[in-house]
Amino acid sequence: MNRSLRLVLAALGVPALSALAATLVCWPIRDGPLGPQLLIFGLILATGISAGLPACLHWLDPDKSDD
Repeated sequence: MNRSLRLVLAALGVPALSALAATLVCWPIRDGPLGPQLLIFGLILATGISAGLPACLHWLDPDKSDD
């Protein structure tokens, strides 16, 4: 897979997976107050993106020898 395609997949995949995880966690409290839902959603989204970006940068490293 070429580097440009991996970059696009990483740029779209990390936030999408983080938002999906946040949505699944917030689903049981969907009828509750909006403030806690937004706080929990934002924390999970930010954590997922901040943890996922270093992994993506490692995946995009041109010095990898598996190409």
